[in-house]
Amino acid sequence: MLNINLDKSVSCSMDLSIISQTIQAIEFNSEEFLLNITGAYSTTPTAALQVIEGIIPLQIKAEQEAVYVRTARLYKTSNYNNINFNPNNYEDGTTSTKFYPAIFQLEDRISLEKQFLPVPGLNICTDGSKIEDKTGSAFCVMEEDITKYEWIAQLSPFNTVFQAELLAIQEACLWEARPTNG
Repeated sequence: MLNINLDKSVSCSMDLSIISQTIQAIEFNSEEFLLNITGAYSTTPTAALQVIEGIIPLQIKAEQEAVYVRTARLYKTSNYNNINFNPNNYEDGTTSTKFYPAIFQLEDRISLEKQFLPVPGLNICTDGSKIEDKTGSAFCVMEEDITKYEWIAQLSPFNTVFQAELLAIQEACLWEARPTNG
C-alpha cells in the first residue's frame, strides 16, 4: 500500500480513505494491464511484471513526482533516497513568449517584398514534400536572380518525404554532373 506523507504546513481537504481506495484501484488495474501486455500467468507477481516491462512501481513514481513538484515548481528543498534536491542547483524552465493578439500587427511581421540579395554563382535548391496522398520532389537552379533550370516529379503516394528529399538531391547532383548542365 502507498504511504502518503503530508507536510504539516499543507492542508488536505480530501479524505485519506478516498485516496487509499483510488490508489488500490489504480494498482489493481495496472496489474491487469501488465498481465495483458506480457501474456504472463495471473499468478505472476506484480513486481515481476513491472520489472519485465520496465515500469516504475506506483509508490516510487508518486514519490519521484512529489520531489519534482516540490523542487521544480514550489522551489523547496526535497530529499529522496538520501539525496538532497535543492532548487538553486537547477536552471529555471524556459519562459514563454508574451503574445498579446490585440497589439499584434501582421503588417509589421510579414513582408511580401523581396528580402534576399542574389547570391553570385550557381545556386541549387531542392525540396521534397507530401500533402495527403500526393508526394512530390523538385529542384531548381538559380544563377544570380534568374531561374536557369527546374525539375519536378510526382512520386507514388507510398513514398515518404525523406525519399522525396533524397530524390531531389540525387537529381540535382546528376544535373550538376552533366557535361552541358541542362
